[in-house]
Amino acid sequence: MTQTMNLLNLAPEIQEAILFLPRVEQGGDQVTERELREVVGVEDWEGQMRIWR
Repeated sequence: MTQTMNLLNLAPEIQEAILFLPRVEQGGDQVTERELREVVGVEDWEGQMRIWR
């Protein structure tokens, strides 16, 4: 639950990018919560954006 709630701390640009990812019909998701943990671990949005890119 904590890891999911931490996603609320993502920079708005990252949240928007995730919301507009194409629907997955087959295979795995393009981005997983586990992959986002590193990004969420950074408190400032500029730092998050550097990692996200």
